[in-house]
Amino acid sequence: MIIKGGSRAGPQQLAAHLLRADTNERVDILELDSAVDDLAATFRDWQTLSEGTRGTKGLYHVNIDPDARYTMTPQQWAEAVAVLERELGFDGQPRAVVLHEKKGRQHIHIVWARTDLETMTMRSDSNNYLAHERASQKLELAFGHEPVPGKHAKRDRNKQPEFPRAEINHGEWQQAERSGVSVAERRAQIAALKEASDNGAAFKAALEEAGYMLAQGDKRDFVLVTAEGSVLSLSRELKMKAAEVRTFMADVDRAALPTASEAKAAQRARAETATPAPDIEMQRPPIEDLAAPEAPREIPEAPALDPRVAEALAAREQADAAKLAEWHAAELRQTEYVLKLDDAPKLAGLDRQHTAERERLKRAQREASSGIEGFIEALQNRLNPGRGAEKLAARKKEWRQMYARQERERADMEVLLAQNRAEQLDELKERHAQQSREQQALFARERERYAEDAARATRLLEQIAEDRRMQEQARRQGSGPDGPPGRTK
Repeated sequence: MIIKGGSRAGPQQLAAHLLRADTNERVDILELDSAVDDLAATFRDWQTLSEGTRGTKGLYHVNIDPDARYTMTPQQWAEAVAVLERELGFDGQPRAVVLHEKKGRQHIHIVWARTDLETMTMRSDSNNYLAHERASQKLELAFGHEPVPGKHAKRDRNKQPEFPRAEINHGEWQQAERSGVSVAERRAQIAALKEASDNGAAFKAALEEAGYMLAQGDKRDFVLVTAEGSVLSLSRELKMKAAEVRTFMADVDRAALPTASEAKAAQRARAETATPAPDIEMQRPPIEDLAAPEAPREIPEAPALDPRVAEALAAREQADAAKLAEWHAAELRQTEYVLKLDDAPKLAGLDRQHTAERERLKRAQREASSGIEGFIEALQNRLNPGRGAEKLAARKKEWRQMYARQERERADMEVLLAQNRAEQLDELKERHAQQSREQQALFARERERYAEDAARATRLLEQIAEDRRMQEQARRQGSGPDGPPGRTK
């Protein structure tokens, strides 16, 4: 059983991926802990809540993929989710579970919200690979599946002295899906090009003819850039050690090769040669134009913001206010949902208490109508039918009174729980209102600061203009027709 995943953001893209029907024969949402029945909206709410912790990855996405030989029951899927949740430390966090079936094989995706609403902190995702393998090992033992070797907690260092590495990684698999060429076919093609080349220079030329571009990597000596712009490790593609690749490519000057980014840009340009983009050269203004003084602007008497600054400030304030409002709405929905979940066990406990009370009354009436006392009671009722009817009416009245009392108690409990929820939600709304007021006060202070800066800039411009005027006046007086002051003909 393979378990892979990690923390992430991108709620919209994740929801779209989980709901894709074109790549999956079956898509079922097995569980969704949310007040709204919308996967994308739920993920957006969870991601928005993480911004209150200053976190960036508010979602934890993982998939559980058992071996194709085994068929999982709904109970086993539920147990797998519970075991993994405990290992990751996400107990009590809202989650979504989605089942995918592709080519007859089933696997599930689980997404947890990492934000803990009680502490407003992010649940830790450290050592998650170890947690994945611990959960996988426990589930394989519980379900009787053949163990899948692992890299961390499941690794047997006596049998696996070297760190195991997969033949292809997830990124390579995705690149193969996009290009339509499998990893094995691509590697066989590159290996054939190498075998047909006598040296590194010939191999480089053969790669370029095949549509690849050889480049220098940031961490590796040589990388290949495909026509789609994917960056591949040359040593990994050839299944050779880095030293062996360096020896074979010794006649290729690595420093003369383009970087991976430059090679990707070149591949994009090669793909766009059919419709080349117009070559537009930005014209620099002449130096004298830069040095020439600008036309004097009319300086307002009262300090005011430049319209462009005011517009930019208004746009930023609107965006920040919208983000805060979105965060408030998400927190309100999630809090309301959690409060209702907390109330459900209380109502269930009251219902159990009422059921036990009814059972006691039923048992007491049954005992009263059995044995010697029941025989005497039946004899008396036979001799006095009116007394028996009164006893029966009294028993029915006792039942009616109990049902009425229990209904009142449950209604009172529902009202009390609703009041408690309303009070907590009112407190949350007041806190949100206070945060909004503080945000507006911050906006006002920022606008005031910008206005003060504009006023200081205006005064500085006035001072500079006055200084220039005085200098110009002094220069004119010093270069008059009669010469400088104090001289005579």
